[in-house]
Amino acid sequence: MTLEDMKTQFAGKRVQFVGMMGATDGPKGKVWRVTNRGVWVTFPDGHREQLHPEDLRVI
Repeated sequence: MTLEDMKTQFAGKRVQFVGMMGATDGPKGKVWRVTNRGVWVTFPDGHREQLHPEDLRVI
């Protein structure tokens, strides 16, 4: 997946962390930044975390 593809899919959207197993009860947050290394997500408690795009689902 190219950087432009990731930006199109994730930039500014709300996402849910599903992880490798596809768990549907993961934390939800808003995409803060998309880089070639991953997707930065801001969670409701204010912390930011860089996650792999395959571990996220747009909601």
